[in-house]
Amino acid sequence: DTAVRHGFIRKVYGILGAQLVLTTLIAGLIVRGGSEMIHKNPGLSSTMIVSSCFVSLAIMMVFLCCPETMRSSPTNYILLVLFTVAESVMVGFICLSYTMQSVLFTLGVTAFIVIALSLFACQTKYDFTGFAPYIFAFAMVMMCFSLVLMILSMCGLSNSPAFKMMNIVYACLGTLVSSFYIIFDTQMIVGGKHSKYSFSLDDYCMAAINIYLDIIQLFLFLLQLLGDRK
Repeated sequence: DTAVRHGFIRKVYGILGAQLVLTTLIAGLIVRGGSEMIHKNPGLSSTMIVSSCFVSLAIMMVFLCCPETMRSSPTNYILLVLFTVAESVMVGFICLSYTMQSVLFTLGVTAFIVIALSLFACQTKYDFTGFAPYIFAFAMVMMCFSLVLMILSMCGLSNSPAFKMMNIVYACLGTLVSSFYIIFDTQMIVGGKHSKYSFSLDDYCMAAINIYLDIIQLFLFLLQLLGDRK
């Protein structure tokens, strides 16, 4: 039923809007006072980063292994809030490495791209949900690429020209993959006759987390390309 689907869409994007507002507030607070906190109490900042990574990964495991949990209220809302806070803390500390002007500029570029891709996903007759296996395979390639970069960085090669070029290539590919995922997940949310697959009405939290992660990943990849490091 169209009216029911529209209600689902409003619910998902309402949750997404709340997530993005919360992320902006938390990340903004960290950017504003994070440098002083790191200087005065480096142990606290390290604990916050490690804890947020652990919480984020743990909830992602629940999300992947026990999807029914994400359909049960209020458990799904509690996990969603915890996940959003954890992601927000990580985003805030990443933004600390860049100038405020470049972070705000990247935020604006991200917002423009997300709106454009969302409108395209809703209007186009092409079904991107059918490309799910290929997009997933590309994401796995990106994961392997990131592991290679991590190993090279641990070997002390992060300042080499080749590493910097590989990092740019990685960020460009990541931006492309994140953009495809925004289109893919938007069509999964909207559904309709042009979508081969779609989220069920009980998957509102999973749908919100998916599109939220797409936007966060796009922002972070663009920040690597457009951001000015301090």
